Amino acid sequence: MPDLTGRVSVVTGGNVGLGFRSALELCRNGADVVIACRRPDAGQAAITRILAEVPDARIRCIAMDLTDFTSVQRFADEFCEGYARLDILLNNAGVVNLEELRHTADGHEMHMATNHYGHFALTGHLFGLLCATPGARVVTVSSGGYRAGEIRFDDMDWRKRPYSRLKSYGTSKLANVLFMRALQRRFEAAGADAISLGAHPGLSGTERQQSIGMGGWLTRILASPVAIGVAPQLCAATCPTAQAGEYYGPRFGIRGAPRAEEIKPVGCDDDTGEKLWGLSAEVTGVSFG
Repeated sequence: MPDLTGRVSVVTGGNVGLGFRSALELCRNGADVVIACRRPDAGQAAITRILAEVPDARIRCIAMDLTDFTSVQRFADEFCEGYARLDILLNNAGVVNLEELRHTADGHEMHMATNHYGHFALTGHLFGLLCATPGARVVTVSSGGYRAGEIRFDDMDWRKRPYSRLKSYGTSKLANVLFMRALQRRFEAAGADAISLGAHPGLSGTERQQSIGMGGWLTRILASPVAIGVAPQLCAATCPTAQAGEYYGPRFGIRGAPRAEEIKPVGCDDDTGEKLWGLSAEVTGVSFG
């Protein structure tokens, strides 16, 4: 990672797992980091852990609930009051393979609401600042599960068909990839010196994977440590040679050194991506201007 002194980063879900490790490494390399997470006490606990390793870290927490669009706007407003630039927006937070169908207070399926709609709204509120920051990057964290996703515009909230946790999760991760590509087109249309990239960790031994992901014993055998699993998203966020629209993952699919990999055709369906963009703007009430 290069020296990041003077650069400002937001990490959603920066209190735990891949988000925590991302925040730690960004601080270690000199960045100012803002952790966005639902519970301020969890954010402060993460800050305490980071300061124990990087005593001079410039880090703070601002509360944000990705499933509450008012909370997302409050976060963006507070962030923009305190910072004049945003170099790295790491859309990392997410929920994984919820066993039962759950909806938010607004009636949206929980995977899609957390993993996609919330990050769409956050990026939209910060779009102007990103466009005004030379060399800004937005990294949206997806999963290999996007290959199994299917955007069903007639039933986005799973009210007409039997719920599948794997399909629902995969669809939200497909939305991440489609959003990453569509966002790059917005940056280009705006003439901004900013780029959009994607990443996935493969199989990483995070707290969520140990409990509700692929499962405890299998994860312990096959998964990379979090310190390794975080490499693709950090590479996308900081590598000087990373290019707009690239998607980083482990070399061997579930583990290995990070590399840019080819996105499967389902993730390159830009017509579906544009339709999803329009729906997301309607659902969140956020337009990118």
